[in-house]
Amino acid sequence: MPHSPVIELQSLASDPNSDIVAVLMKAKMIAVKLDLIDLAEWIELEINGYPTIASVPEYRSGQGQLKAFNPVNGWIPVDLGVSDPKITTPFTTFKLTESIASMKRLRDKDIGTVSLPIPVGYAQMLHAGQRSRYEIRWFFSSGKIDHVITTVRNKILDWSLELEKQGVFGEGLIFTTTEKEVAPMTVNNTNIFHGAVNNAGAIGAGNTGDIQQQNSISSGDIASLENELKKYGIADNDLSELKQLVEQSTKPTSKTEVEKSFGAWIGKITGQAFTGVLNIAGAAAPAILTNALCHFYNIPV
Repeated sequence: MPHSPVIELQSLASDPNSDIVAVLMKAKMIAVKLDLIDLAEWIELEINGYPTIASVPEYRSGQGQLKAFNPVNGWIPVDLGVSDPKITTPFTTFKLTESIASMKRLRDKDIGTVSLPIPVGYAQMLHAGQRSRYEIRWFFSSGKIDHVITTVRNKILDWSLELEKQGVFGEGLIFTTTEKEVAPMTVNNTNIFHGAVNNAGAIGAGNTGDIQQQNSISSGDIASLENELKKYGIADNDLSELKQLVEQSTKPTSKTEVEKSFGAWIGKITGQAFTGVLNIAGAAAPAILTNALCHFYNIPV
């Protein structure tokens, strides 16, 4: 075989010492030549990084330890005050949006532990009712970066092996019409996109700061609040829980009081958003839910 980029890709991807960016670039060239647009887009995201937390694939997420920077004591663990995993998991789950090259540079430093800043919405919730607002970050083992790189490398290797199995070689850097016709099957067979894109179209996916939302919530009208939240896919039992909280809680008069009174419920729903089951991006959920409650209580946001 004079010159097969597919065989070359197999050699690159199977070598743990090869540059992962070189593997991705070779895979991109083949994917584009075979008109595999979705695959090429995934490769681009790995090369350039993911634009939002909501678009990060599952293999790029993990569990970290929350720590706050105390000027006197340095980085100290954050006590969430609860042990219910439904509430704590969203706060301890990090997602890596960085380009694979950036992550590789972190790994090459061999620092053992890596840290990332938490989303603005989470920081606001954790700071609710607190006078001091310390920087809060996720801390996790740099071994997670090795896991991400190995996962990407293995996905590409599986795909290249499937290309060979289907008789797709691209000899002389030219792919025949027949090779292009069978190429889409290779992506389906390897399931390379399993968990590759999460909740990409969710509300607020590209904006974790100033959330501008259109709603029809009337002050004091619990039905209008429930109807608005239903649009985001929030379940009836969770809305019933919220209604009970509204009835039992003292009426808040500020956004800070809303965050304090409904923080546990907001955290629970935010956790669902991060799993992709709601029509809200996980990073934007705290602000969207808090703003909805503020509209209900006629509190400026």
